[in-house]
Amino acid sequence: MEIILSDGRTANIREGKGKDLFEAMRLASEPGEITKLLLARLVEIDGKQITENDLEELPLVDTANLLNKMGELIPFSSAQKQSSAS
Repeated sequence: MEIILSDGRTANIREGKGKDLFEAMRLASEPGEITKLLLARLVEIDGKQITENDLEELPLVDTANLLNKMGELIPFSSAQKQSSAS
């Protein structure tokens, strides 16, 4: 899935595998981190793998857009955000 960022760069969310989800679950210290860790594993910007730090430093509009797209790909990540907000 391709997303154009606010600065014109191109982000791609590659199709993940079960191992990506399980690794994110293993590394997460709380449920809300799973989506962030998955994004760090699955997103490339202009063909380069990003880090958690890269994700945290993106403009809020871009981070929210990536989170929304991840929610479309993995419905449980949206459910986690809703349960965390309650």
